[in-house]
Amino acid sequence: MATIGTLVAFDPKSQTWDEYTEILEQFFAANEIDDGEKQRAILISVVGAATYSLMRNLLSPAKPKDKTFQELVLLMKNHFDPKPSEIVQRYKFDSRSRKPDETVMEYVAELRRLAQDCNYGNTLQQMLRDRIVCGIKDDRIQRRLLSEVDLTFDKALSIAVAMETANKNAQDLQTSGATAKCFNFSKGQQESRTFTGERKECYRCAGTKHTAADCW
Repeated sequence: MATIGTLVAFDPKSQTWDEYTEILEQFFAANEIDDGEKQRAILISVVGAATYSLMRNLLSPAKPKDKTFQELVLLMKNHFDPKPSEIVQRYKFDSRSRKPDETVMEYVAELRRLAQDCNYGNTLQQMLRDRIVCGIKDDRIQRRLLSEVDLTFDKALSIAVAMETANKNAQDLQTSGATAKCFNFSKGQQESRTFTGERKECYRCAGTKHTAADCW
């Protein structure tokens, strides 16, 4: 049976340890790898030289091969992704506003990332709704959201995305319209010059289709 998917070395600059282990677990599931020893062997084999060296140092004098897969995962999680302060994470969440070059969906994705360690529980949807309204950085969208009665997160997101899309479409149409007007203006000038040229009168016969030099 062919192997499904591929695994690469862990890169702490581009992903979290949790993200890496989630990919590993899905690889195991796709290939029906249930044996813990085999899972550990695969982790050690693919994690990369730098991460394996760090793993050995953190376990010394024990060796990675002597630990279970889950023990190795927890060891590296505590090193790469230590649990952050809930207070600090909530401050970051409450302070996050949409950046000028950020779409509404990108903004919400970042809010969700920041909320992971805030422990908002059942109030998460309300907190996300409030940050959309307060941090959207667009007066038109903000006024529209504030005018809504019983505004939910889903409704706030839908309205914000729709208004953002409509604004972009309007800008595209205005740009296209300006280009068309410029083209038509240039075309009109050309036609005017052609027409004027055709109306030039021959002083010999009063004709308008040729000049005196071409008059017979």
